[in-house]
Amino acid sequence: MRKLQFIVLAALLVALTDSASGQQGAVIRREEPPSQGREIERSAVNFAGPWRPQGAGSATRVVGTVIDIRQAPVPNARVQLRNLNTGNIEQTADSSELGQYEFELDESGTYVVEMVMVDGAIVALSNAGSLARFETLNTVVQLPGRWDMNTRAMVPVQNMTSFFGMSSATSMTSTTIEIATEQNVRPRDPGVQLSPS
Repeated sequence: MRKLQFIVLAALLVALTDSASGQQGAVIRREEPPSQGREIERSAVNFAGPWRPQGAGSATRVVGTVIDIRQAPVPNARVQLRNLNTGNIEQTADSSELGQYEFELDESGTYVVEMVMVDGAIVALSNAGSLARFETLNTVVQLPGRWDMNTRAMVPVQNMTSFFGMSSATSMTSTTIEIATEQNVRPRDPGVQLSPS
């Protein structure tokens, strides 16, 4: 059996060697280096433009929407595209009446969209993402509060100063204990009594 396998392998090796040297129906073609006066063969395939993967879009883009905490679109918001590989601002734009924006790019990379105020303060960020050439990255910039169209400012959902100076009498734990006492709710396991009653 081994002898037969050896013979088959030897015959295959001879056939490949013969075809590579051009003796029997050359499968492999050796390319000679161009010599003086010899014309180099040109490919018959001509490309109309740069190669693009099948089903790829027309450009490399970052698109998205600016919304507030109520999911309402924020129109005419100033947004900027930051390249996270370099840290530089690549482009700036204003959102449309529907809160939508679009950036067209020359280079692939990792990007994030930032909403900025007139003074340059960053109010909110989008999701960051990496994209290759001819891809589209969908992003959403969501404000942590409600957008007031009249003042063109963000209104926090809750007044932050109400959390400072809170007494223990108005905390969630004290309120829960008060409700449990009023409704005569007793724990299943009273635990170990630490002080005399």
